[in-house]
Amino acid sequence: MRNEMKMACVVVLLCAGLPAHAQTPTCDGLGTEGKALAAKLLASQYPYDCCDDTIARCLGRKPVCRLVHRLAENICRRVADGQDEDKIVRGLSRRARSMMSGKKAPIDLRPEVAPVVGEPSAPVALVEYACARCPFCTKITPPLYQAIIEGQLKGKARLYFKVFPIRSHEYSKETGLGFMASIALEKFWPFMLLSYERFDHFCLKLQKDWATEAGMDPEAFGQLVADPNIRKLLVESKKEGLRNKVTETPTFYINGRKYFGDLDYAEVVDVLEEEYERVKGLDHLP
Repeated sequence: MRNEMKMACVVVLLCAGLPAHAQTPTCDGLGTEGKALAAKLLASQYPYDCCDDTIARCLGRKPVCRLVHRLAENICRRVADGQDEDKIVRGLSRRARSMMSGKKAPIDLRPEVAPVVGEPSAPVALVEYACARCPFCTKITPPLYQAIIEGQLKGKARLYFKVFPIRSHEYSKETGLGFMASIALEKFWPFMLLSYERFDHFCLKLQKDWATEAGMDPEAFGQLVADPNIRKLLVESKKEGLRNKVTETPTFYINGRKYFGDLDYAEVVDVLEEEYERVKGLDHLP
């Protein structure tokens, strides 16, 4: 009981001066210790745009910056996930680095090398360098695809896929050629989704069967996998990634800027929504 009272006092002290409307839904849902940590971070961290004060003080001003509200929610989500103070601060720093970099990478987005999904008018271009045999790509790419075609990113973002085989991934070259062949046959997205869905059941001999299931002619698929021109396109895609300092997969670029933040689905979606609001000039909450 004494410890709970002590923590409650800490929360009151840290939140002193913050108006009630400054709280966010995720922050309000935290327990006593979580609120104490969140309040400490809100009072010590600064947004990288929109407001020049601490996040806590910026939340108390009207109109509230969308970015400030988003970062407050982000902090409280991380607290709710059990992240400690140092990890949260590092995550915020990487996010700031991603969003404030002015340097844009040269990326070839021709359809024959970068299949795209999403509404053409969507203002946020998300480029993903990924390996066909990357285990983490299987976790984040399909849900991003779904969010863009029918979820919360619909009309906001487009997803471009760049094949980047990782040497340490067994059969990365062979499956990379399969991905490139599916691009040429205009069946990349169903083939990629099927390949990632059955990632743990992969066998090289199954590639033609999966190609057939994805709507491709197996003979045409096999011929393209062995085509020197397809191999050349794969090599060019790999070299482009290396020039852009890609060393692991997945690696994301948001409107040309390399993303350094957490490879967490919720985090990537949140950053994409932030970029959408920035591009559309939606600076403040209504």
